[in-house]
Amino acid sequence: MIIPNKDLFIITSALNTGLGVINNELRFEQTIQGVKSLREKAPEAIIFLADGSPQPVDDKLFEALGKYTSFNLAFRNDSDLCTLSNAGLKSQAEIILLHKTISLLKHNKDLSKMMASVKRVYKFSGRTDVIDGFDIARYDDPALYGKYTFKTRIPSWMPTMAQAHSSADHLLITRLYSWCISLTDDYLVTLMRIYNATNVHGIDTEHAHYREINKNYLIEFDNLYCQGTMASTGLVEVY
Repeated sequence: MIIPNKDLFIITSALNTGLGVINNELRFEQTIQGVKSLREKAPEAIIFLADGSPQPVDDKLFEALGKYTSFNLAFRNDSDLCTLSNAGLKSQAEIILLHKTISLLKHNKDLSKMMASVKRVYKFSGRTDVIDGFDIARYDDPALYGKYTFKTRIPSWMPTMAQAHSSADHLLITRLYSWCISLTDDYLVTLMRIYNATNVHGIDTEHAHYREINKNYLIEFDNLYCQGTMASTGLVEVY
């Protein structure tokens, strides 16, 4: 019998996209820097990079990333992701990329064998660095069994009317969060509600996560010990 003891990081990536102010060369440099920092802080983790770029990515870039990742998967020419990305629907594209990736990990014969060893899954955005203070052992706390972990909720920046209309007066940062492997099916269902919320209420994935995540399963951390560059502004934010 396999006793689950592995941490799995799913890195959502878009190495070749026209969205934001960061060019593709810098996107790659920031991505490989972030993956390297993660590997240094979590040397035993399974790192699965899923790239949903609407444009082709040179295989050499994936080869370079492979020095630090366990698996790389490019959703080349995926019609759903291409349609969403080309329409500028970043939140929806990321949600569908994550749903497709988790579904593949769950149902693919070879990958599902690997999943039998996983105790906790983390979503980690491309172009994110883990910084001093990050300790993967923090997530071994038995109190986190059957729980999601997010950074402490943040008050919404949306107008008051939009908050009331969407029932989302806070947001949950989605650059780094995690869930117990026992919540995988719950999260797959929740992701589709999140996707629906972005479309129906016109909110982003962070507001939609706050709206849809079951708060009975939610643990919030004051600090995640990571930082990332905002694609829309180029500014670095620390979480």
